[in-house]
Amino acid sequence: MLDWIRHHWRQLSVLALLIVLPLFLLGNLAEDISEREVFAWDAPITLWLRAQAPEWFRQAALVLSAFGSATWMTPVSAVLLVLFWRKSAVMGRYFLLSLGGAMLLNIILKALIGRVRPQIVEWLWQESDKSFPSGHATMAAALSLTLIALLWRTAWRWPLIVVSTLYTVLMGISRVYVGVHYPTDVLGGWALGIFWAAGTAFILWPRLSQAQQHAAQPGGVIELNSSC
Repeated sequence: MLDWIRHHWRQLSVLALLIVLPLFLLGNLAEDISEREVFAWDAPITLWLRAQAPEWFRQAALVLSAFGSATWMTPVSAVLLVLFWRKSAVMGRYFLLSLGGAMLLNIILKALIGRVRPQIVEWLWQESDKSFPSGHATMAAALSLTLIALLWRTAWRWPLIVVSTLYTVLMGISRVYVGVHYPTDVLGGWALGIFWAAGTAFILWPRLSQAQQHAAQPGGVIELNSSC
């Protein structure tokens, strides 16, 4: 048993940190929110963020909210889908399943839980649907993890991890700052996006890894890093 654990420790770590833990967090938040539980730290964090954030963050938050909306995310995702599908149908299908599934689950959870958006601070951005989980946070996390999985065997891996982590965190913070989400909405969105994108990659990884190797071309977008 110990030998099996040592042999599969990487897979078990991914399973625990990127799938089981986010799913556990999402489930607990969804249960508590559906029972109309009030989280004591939602309002203080929102008020503190609005009061303490530097002036430049106001415009940054509005730009992030715009970029994370369907108006921008749909064409950007469509372009990325075409690029990955041209490299490999398996990679294209994973991209579509990961982002499409995360979006569909977000819509379903919003409808089932029906959390009303917060009225803690004045809104800087207008929204009309339900609050939990945050769609912007969900899609930012799903897109980031999907791109990391698709480019894992390339020289882009570590720069992408840094940039995508920063993007995902800032996207979530910006949604609280503009007033349209509770911090718990953002946590739920991050958990949903990470769980779904990582879980899908975990299931498809053998075929996905083979497709990456087959699609890699010298000088291409997904050129293999010799150190991997």
